[in-house]
Amino acid sequence: MAYQVLARKWRPKQFDQVVGQVHVTRTLQNAIRHNKLAHAYLFTGTRGVGKTSIARLFAKAIRCENPKADFNPCLECQSCRDIDSATSMDYIEIDGASNNSVDDIRALIESVQYLPSRGKYKIYVIDEVHMLSTSAFNALLKTLEEPPAHAIFILATTDPQKLLGTVISRCQRHDFKNVSVPTLEEHIKHIASVEGIEFENDRIVHKLAQLGRGSVRDTLSIFDQVLGMAAGAKITEKIFSEALGLAAGSVMKTLVESIFKGNITELKKVYLDLVNSNIDLKKLSEQISEMLFEVIDSIDNQANLPVSKDSLKDISVSEVFWIYETLMKDFSWVLSSLNPEKVILVMLQKVTLRREVLSPNGMEFLGGKLSASEVEEKSGPQISEAVEVKVVTPKTWDGFLNHLKTISPATLSNLEQGNLSRPISTQDSNLVIELAYPEEAILFKDFLEDKEVYQRLIEYISEYFKVEKEFVKFRTVLISRSDESNQGFKTRAQLAEEESKKAEDERRTKVSNHPTIKGAEKLFNARIDKINLN
Repeated sequence: MAYQVLARKWRPKQFDQVVGQVHVTRTLQNAIRHNKLAHAYLFTGTRGVGKTSIARLFAKAIRCENPKADFNPCLECQSCRDIDSATSMDYIEIDGASNNSVDDIRALIESVQYLPSRGKYKIYVIDEVHMLSTSAFNALLKTLEEPPAHAIFILATTDPQKLLGTVISRCQRHDFKNVSVPTLEEHIKHIASVEGIEFENDRIVHKLAQLGRGSVRDTLSIFDQVLGMAAGAKITEKIFSEALGLAAGSVMKTLVESIFKGNITELKKVYLDLVNSNIDLKKLSEQISEMLFEVIDSIDNQANLPVSKDSLKDISVSEVFWIYETLMKDFSWVLSSLNPEKVILVMLQKVTLRREVLSPNGMEFLGGKLSASEVEEKSGPQISEAVEVKVVTPKTWDGFLNHLKTISPATLSNLEQGNLSRPISTQDSNLVIELAYPEEAILFKDFLEDKEVYQRLIEYISEYFKVEKEFVKFRTVLISRSDESNQGFKTRAQLAEEESKKAEDERRTKVSNHPTIKGAEKLFNARIDKINLN
């Protein structure tokens, strides 16, 4: 017997075999049970969620000569067999995309007038009904509104917005849901147990269900593709990745962890290895996005983290959100760029070096300028006199923030979103530090108040200021917009941005006053309108 693909082999034959659409099947069964059949139904939903399968199943149940007690079709009577073999004269299924003219619909309407050859009902299923022309819809309207008692229409579409309101109003509408990942996982495991298919681990099943994107048919088509590669062997992560042109899960884990840890060397090696193996860049982009989303989704339940906890120990929640948002925006255009391989590498390097991108302090300059902490490490004759060194005063808040550059850049980035509301003070042997955050930065304030994050910060303060932890009194406050304005309060990040802007303005002024520029303006009787600084 010829091989039958899983999507066809596992097409539901009973209502309880339908995956993820209980709200639809239960309503249809009740309609049969209570003999309250509508004359027209509209099934809407994305591809592969069961619209046509349920339409066919519903038609068999309506026309079955020996229905079961639960109003499922018997599958054995002549009517059921005729529908299965596509030889029934009383079950007409047409494709709206290829039969969309007014003449096609007129021919259908003419046949509606004839009584069924056997049984009580004649059923018409029009798939992708939104593809009908406007004139074809208009021709169908009258029949939809007042069909003969023996006629039932089932219209299926992936795009109900394109249907005329007059058509929708004449139908009983059923919206099909995208099937959830857990439901698809259960379906895959059930098929695997019946078919004798073995997976190396449940992660493969989970990934397969994710790739189906809510579609049972797409999920089973992908499953078939993997089975072809496995050729009867156990489905391993290696087989799964190779069959679908994906990066292996372990490789993706290493890539994303290198972003979190700021390990630019490891990131470049993993990425270039993937490119050299001819990985599909669109699929790689999707895999990176999906794993980052899984990290965000697992924040409250870290047992499900797709990466190691160690890779996240010095990264804030807001940082993870920023990485995800930045890459999602960039991926939207990068694949259509002139050289996507190189652009994606630069993109990934940017988020890996995010702390230098986001914070002007301690940046690595191409000219070799060092941060204060690097100067302290390299202090001695090997430091060039040309290096600009900002002297760090010990035991100050500035000194503490510079100290954090090397031990916890993530904590530094968070603290810079606020600023001291008053100078650091000592009271009764206690070190008192009060950090204020503006209302729009409440996310950073809330993050610092997390128990683990707070304890780690106290340890950093204790270590730097040489004060026992129990004598560190650190607290955060929220400053209102009015107080922020009245007091002239600015966060460290805002001050750094102002300094950067001031430096840029000075550079622009210097450029605009350059003798060459002035000479060109005089020569061409023109004025420089805009200066772009590199």
